[in-house]
Amino acid sequence: MNNTKHIAQLRIGTLNVHFFTDSQGQPNVHRIAQLIKPMSFDLLAMQEVLRTDHPSADTSENCENFQLLSDLLELPYTEFCHTSQGFGNGVLSRIPLKNSAKYRTEKVGDHNARGMLAVQLDHEFFRDNNATLYVTHLDQLSEQIRLDQMNQFEKSVHVEGLQMILGDFNSLTFEDYTDDYFNANIHDVRQQNAWEAPFNLLTNSMKTNGYHDCWREMNKEALNDQAITCIYKTRIDYIWRRGELNNGWIMNECKIFPSEDATDHNGVLVTFTK
Repeated sequence: MNNTKHIAQLRIGTLNVHFFTDSQGQPNVHRIAQLIKPMSFDLLAMQEVLRTDHPSADTSENCENFQLLSDLLELPYTEFCHTSQGFGNGVLSRIPLKNSAKYRTEKVGDHNARGMLAVQLDHEFFRDNNATLYVTHLDQLSEQIRLDQMNQFEKSVHVEGLQMILGDFNSLTFEDYTDDYFNANIHDVRQQNAWEAPFNLLTNSMKTNGYHDCWREMNKEALNDQAITCIYKTRIDYIWRRGELNNGWIMNECKIFPSEDATDHNGVLVTFTK
């Protein structure tokens, strides 16, 4: 008698690719591919992807890098959603895309419009959980604008099934830090540079709306240096989940992975198994 059980798995990652350049302005697509390839993602969600329909001479190489990264990672199914100024959110997938949709916020004052890309994959996880995956990148300057943008997007998020929202939210979770770390590395640094004060209004709003912070669920004791996804020593990149996992699916891993300076963010990955 064969007692072998079927094991299904889905591995998803999110990474801000910084317009396909590193912090020194050098092309980073090959470094990102070298970093990502061993992780065997089924889907990679990206922010700050440069891609225009009619690239100018100074951006054409970066626009081609979206397809080049798809080829290097052997993730052949792609989708892209413009945000503003020729950049946006992209998805590379090993699995065919079943459905996709694109949403944009209204422009507010000097703050650029933002985009959100929604996809469903032809995969057991998506069928079992009636799941939709959303990728976005919210305003970097104002917490109130971020709240407004997320409120606009929330009108387009499905109310049934499982929803996952991934990306660069530019908002903090205060529980990630001790008081000493927060004051020295976040509050004081922002005050000295005349930046926006630290806020957690958006992340609190996500929780109020029923979303679970996947990384925090799997890393309950992690603090300070263990909770860094950007060069300013903060965690602003998230994988949020709302809705129950069905038909034997569990989340068995969610962690931050270092980008090794290939970009100005670290990535976040999540693994689901059945």
